[in-house]
Amino acid sequence: MTRLACLPLDDRPVNYDYPRYLAEMVGIQIDLPPREWLGNPWHPSRHANLVGWLEKAAPYADAMLVALDTLGYGGLIPSRTSTDSSEQVLERLSILKRLKAARPDLQILAYNVLLRISRLDSSEEEKDYWAVYGSRMFRLSYLEHKSSLGEADVIEMAECASLRARIPDTVYEDTLQGRRRNHAVNRAMLDWLAEGVFDYLLLPQDDTADYGWNIAEARTLQSLIRLHGLNERAITYPGADETGDLLLARYACRQAGFTPHVWSRYSSAVSVQTVTAYEDRPMPELLKAHLAPLDGIVTDSLQEADLLLFVNAPAEAQGAADLQWLIAQELSNTPFQTPIPEDELYRITRREMTTPRRSVEEFVRALQAAAGERKVLALADVAFVNGADLFLGQRLMETGLAARLSAYAGWNTAGNTLGCLLAHAILRLLMLRGDRTPEQESAHLSFLFRRYLDDYYYQTIERTRLAYEDLPALGLSPTMERLPAGKLMVVEERLQARLSTAAETLTDQFVQAGLVREVCISKIHLPWQRLFEIGFDVQVELP
Repeated sequence: MTRLACLPLDDRPVNYDYPRYLAEMVGIQIDLPPREWLGNPWHPSRHANLVGWLEKAAPYADAMLVALDTLGYGGLIPSRTSTDSSEQVLERLSILKRLKAARPDLQILAYNVLLRISRLDSSEEEKDYWAVYGSRMFRLSYLEHKSSLGEADVIEMAECASLRARIPDTVYEDTLQGRRRNHAVNRAMLDWLAEGVFDYLLLPQDDTADYGWNIAEARTLQSLIRLHGLNERAITYPGADETGDLLLARYACRQAGFTPHVWSRYSSAVSVQTVTAYEDRPMPELLKAHLAPLDGIVTDSLQEADLLLFVNAPAEAQGAADLQWLIAQELSNTPFQTPIPEDELYRITRREMTTPRRSVEEFVRALQAAAGERKVLALADVAFVNGADLFLGQRLMETGLAARLSAYAGWNTAGNTLGCLLAHAILRLLMLRGDRTPEQESAHLSFLFRRYLDDYYYQTIERTRLAYEDLPALGLSPTMERLPAGKLMVVEERLQARLSTAAETLTDQFVQAGLVREVCISKIHLPWQRLFEIGFDVQVELP
């Protein structure tokens, strides 16, 4: 059995568990360090323990998947708050040079996240001053980059100068110092790639936009990749938490000598032009970027395609998934006790929900027709950020189409969704090319079930109800940030009740399709003590 040593980005299920779940589909064993050794918002990873673990894993591993942020900074959140120098970070990463020198045949697939610029006034995952200056720093970053390209108008240049004058020099300089450090490390990683330390290097852009300091850095890095002829071994693209999944799929494709050909179809004629909220390019270009680690090709031919990819993308602008349920109550004149501020995001979401420029009904009919093509069929649901399309999800369940898809995703950013979905779909393709075992089939169905339960039922429906019904009933304001310790147990109990009910409904879909006999959901919890993400186990019993 192939064994991969995987050092995740942090201890969340999306980073720690998903590569393991997906690897089971193709009979690859993923070895992980203990979860408690990894970083989270409260502490960095245990560097010495992880170095020891890597040294023990190196002699037997066929390859390593390494989150460089974990090794260099202590994890994704510590990479944003650390004050360490680039020299200190590179010294921590030097263990990888030593491992490669000792065993040149060891494949190391690595990724290092470009430092994001959060658009929120919140310090939960940032330095303390971000609670006061976060949104202004995001806007300043946007305008400074746009101005540097000569693309800002007079009004924007004046706004840029005004913002800069209202942000303390200490805040501004500290932010840029962290960025310079992160960028220097990323440039060094490209040098290490050229030297042969890495077999593949992915530099994902966390929470992207059209302009920003991070976009300027990404463009520089991508230019260096091309300049030094590293195009086939590295890329920058919008994403982060899906990267481990995609690198796993790259390894599996390379081992199988498989080059995936993907045919794509969008939910609206104008969807191909729309740029989603946390990306810097339209969906067709985002697809090409996420196919790059897989050596994948976009094809116009249904006959040549290995994968039929349907993309439900915004027709006007990407709204917020968690607001859809509230807007549905408004549209149906259902009384709702918690006051909902009708801000710009609320209006954008309502506009996208009610737009005549995108037909959910025709899109589902096209999916149903494609389901008879005897090809792997996947659905990327990115019309709304941080969850699925409420109306599309309803139609998938009403028609029984949900259980007929090979892969589905609709979580967090469009980049997160697309990378995770492609990994699942491509590994499903590899499964179907050989003699698959019941264990592999169970792994596939478990992951598909997980996506619907998390992305559609939780992120789009139950999370909203918890935030706007249950939290106010407990005396808390609706929030996605960390919950008070005294309320956490009660919220988790309500979460378990809500998700268990949703799981029963979803199980009926899979049973009626003849895919499973039973599905068991357990260990439902909030891993980072907030509503934003959940953790749970899925056990599938085959017929």
